[in-house]
Amino acid sequence: MNVTIFDPYKKPFINAPEEDEETHNKLVKLMEEGDKIPFLPYTTTYDQVAEHMKQVRSFDLSMVDRADFIICYLDPEVPTFGTMEELSWACRCKKPTFIVVEGGKKKTPFWVMGMFPHKYIYNSFKEVEDVLLDINTGKVKISSDRWRLFEPHLR
Repeated sequence: MNVTIFDPYKKPFINAPEEDEETHNKLVKLMEEGDKIPFLPYTTTYDQVAEHMKQVRSFDLSMVDRADFIICYLDPEVPTFGTMEELSWACRCKKPTFIVVEGGKKKTPFWVMGMFPHKYIYNSFKEVEDVLLDINTGKVKISSDRWRLFEPHLR
């Protein structure tokens, strides 16, 4: 299968904002400083965090727009608000979405169960890989009622 993977932590864009551990720690420190006045052009450290995260959000949602399908990893123990917005956007765009939940399908957040049919929620990446291979070979048909798929000759 010839698939290009977009990793939100390794954005494929020119001038993409950093989202590494060092940047995360810097943002945490800025939030702790609160209303401190940093350097120009920011009024407060909150402004600095907001500006960075607006860029992250824009680039990440752009990757969802460009993707033919989404594979999402969810850890219910880790609050990932960006991931939830990306899933919501993928759902609204009718993108084929395959969700792997840490701890298995039984740990899926209830809200996600209301967003996607549970047949698209998996216990492991291996399960997703197997399904994608079956779709790729034509063994399994993906629902064109749920997803907005291009004609086969345009894929």
